Amino acid sequence: MIRIVWFVGALLLFTAHEVCAEKKAQETKIEASFDDVPSTFQDPAVPLIALPTTFASRRAKSEVRLSDDGFAEIVNIKGPGCVRHIWFLTTNHDHELILEINIDGEEKPQVVAPLRSFFGVMQDREPYFVNCAAFTVLPNPVATEKSLIDPQKIRIPGTPWYNLYLPIPFSKSCRITVRGTPSAFLGTVLDWHKYDKDTPLTPYRLHATHKRFKTTTGRGTTIEMANVIGRGFIAGFLTGYIQKNKGDMVFHTGGIKILLDEKTDPYTIHGNNVEDDYGFTWGFNNYQTRWIGCPTHENRGRNDQDGVFYRFFGPDPIAFRSSFSFRAGCRGDDMETVVYYYKMSGSGVPEK
Repeated sequence: MIRIVWFVGALLLFTAHEVCAEKKAQETKIEASFDDVPSTFQDPAVPLIALPTTFASRRAKSEVRLSDDGFAEIVNIKGPGCVRHIWFLTTNHDHELILEINIDGEEKPQVVAPLRSFFGVMQDREPYFVNCAAFTVLPNPVATEKSLIDPQKIRIPGTPWYNLYLPIPFSKSCRITVRGTPSAFLGTVLDWHKYDKDTPLTPYRLHATHKRFKTTTGRGTTIEMANVIGRGFIAGFLTGYIQKNKGDMVFHTGGIKILLDEKTDPYTIHGNNVEDDYGFTWGFNNYQTRWIGCPTHENRGRNDQDGVFYRFFGPDPIAFRSSFSFRAGCRGDDMETVVYYYKMSGSGVPEK
């Protein structure tokens, strides 16, 4: 009997020891798995931007109407951090709103552009569907409802939703403001990551250069889309065309020409014709992908076409060490452009 009791006790002691050992091993494995987490991850919209994996998720919300002098502050958040997503909702006058983004309290905002144009809705067009890695525009179909007084349907204008996915890292602050028509409304939801004070952060800061050319110079010449001093990389660009010169196809311009790091000739990055620069061939079609696309295209004939086209360099960013000059061939048409780029803090300012 004593032997049986001794055996059972030993068996229980052994089992308890094994359970404790297994539990300790699991705890060690969990601790090791946390240690194995990389310190940064690649942003999916701009893979060259590496962001910390340790952060606190935050959300800022606002509903504002522009003041009598046509100004409103949307958010002013303190860093270090990174804006991960912005959702804008407008109800009126969105075609007159100017978006301004100031990062780390610089003297001039890094982004100053018409709200619509920044999101790829160009040349005073009504909002249309845009879906790329950088942003998404979702027009709201015109709604209808029946009035109790009037049996006929009343048309209620829809409002577009603008969604931004370009990362906006900042060390000190990120202030977003709008200018435009007094009383214009803008609703905003901004999702961002807040980092601990001593967290290493990428030195790249978002910039954008917007330009509008009502009538460009003739064929064989170029327009300057951006001229920048500093170190960084080009993330993408947009171009809108309204054809005025109907003597030839709007695509026959000679394409883009990018001078890098004070190079002069030949161009470091040289395109072919318009559609080739955006990944199309023999004209455009209304296709959209993460990196290349044509969200709107009006084809009234071989020599009478308008459209808007985007090209983002997610997998193949264009780096510059001291400067870049971004030009495009033209032929006497109406053109609007936006160039998106990231530049290291303190490495120079845009010349134009």
